[in-house]
Amino acid sequence: MQRGLVVAVAAGLGLAAGALAQPARAPDPVAVGDSSGLVVGGIEVLTSGRTNVEARFNGWREAQRKAWPLLWSRYTGLAPERAPRLSDAALDSIVSAIEIEEEAVRDRIYGARLSVVFDRLRSAAFLGGAAALVQSPPLLLLPVLQDAGARMGYEPESPWVQAWLRFRAGESAIDYIRLRAGPLDRLLLSAWQAERADIALWRRIVDRYQVADVLVPELILERDLPGRPVQALLILRSGPGGRELGRLRLAEPRGDVAALLDRAVREADARFTAAFRAGLLKPDPALAPPEPVEVPDEAPELAPVAQAAVVEVEVEAASDQAFVEIERRLRATPGILGVEVRSFVVGGISRLGLRTTLPPAELAAALAVEGLALEAGRVRLAEPPPPAPGLVAEPPPAPGPAAQPAPAPPSEP
Repeated sequence: MQRGLVVAVAAGLGLAAGALAQPARAPDPVAVGDSSGLVVGGIEVLTSGRTNVEARFNGWREAQRKAWPLLWSRYTGLAPERAPRLSDAALDSIVSAIEIEEEAVRDRIYGARLSVVFDRLRSAAFLGGAAALVQSPPLLLLPVLQDAGARMGYEPESPWVQAWLRFRAGESAIDYIRLRAGPLDRLLLSAWQAERADIALWRRIVDRYQVADVLVPELILERDLPGRPVQALLILRSGPGGRELGRLRLAEPRGDVAALLDRAVREADARFTAAFRAGLLKPDPALAPPEPVEVPDEAPELAPVAQAAVVEVEVEAASDQAFVEIERRLRATPGILGVEVRSFVVGGISRLGLRTTLPPAELAAALAVEGLALEAGRVRLAEPPPPAPGLVAEPPPAPGPAAQPAPAPPSEP
């Protein structure tokens, strides 16, 4: 018995009759994309042959024949019996791999439960008008988990991220880009980032991961003691603006958190897929790069542009709101071409990289105009803090009329 073994079928099954098993390729250490294949799982076969190898080969061929109508029905919405019949040679050309869920071979009898992996691009040629629904553009997945008051994005200890990495996304029409996040990924794709509306930063994230848009499945976990029932609220959003696609309440009476998370992933994928087929997952136009500006042929000569340099500064902010306000003012300062968040600490000292053409003295003066103070490499708000609620400064008393001196008593003669 073999479980979870991926068998690569070179050039279809035509070259796989003598092959037994090859180890699966290790996943990409940065991103896990699912654009390579469409998976149809749970195909049961029982075949025979003159040898055990031939019996297995016949089983794989039979799995292909059974899987194709199911794939065609998935994307057309019609009954599998109406699928066009394909020859074994045509099936060999569009099947890229066989995944063995369970198998047993004995006395030239082969019984197995298999998953058939179809090549997305080659399969599209046989799906007709449904080919446009085979695969979405690559979409960055940002799972957000709220558990016991803590909010997590791509933190390594997040069980919500691990549930998405376990998901067999090859069975979905959504091309999820899931990350095995490094330190920089965890900094950029935090739970806080999922709520930001900074289009410039989102555009840099989209460029970094080469995706069209972002999907944010948020799970709010509600649990008590181990073994007690667990509940969760699933909220699905898309785009940097957080456009909501739906929400759903889930419950697990046995208290099995892992089972609840896996079910939540399947429910989220079903709704993302429905939104894609309804045309609701179109990339946000705000993420598109700006249109190039046409320069006339007889444009005047421009003075040479000063060379930009990157200046690292510290930011002193007591709250998230203060940090966002400082970052907004920095981006609005003339002479600052870009702002890069290098580290962020709530209520502490954060670090930013400023790309600017201004020398230090002019940079400090430009920041002062925006209400920011730059001292010893640290930026802070220059305005004094507002008075505490309920405390109103008393105005000084208005001066009264000047007192007249008392008349001197008359002198004695």
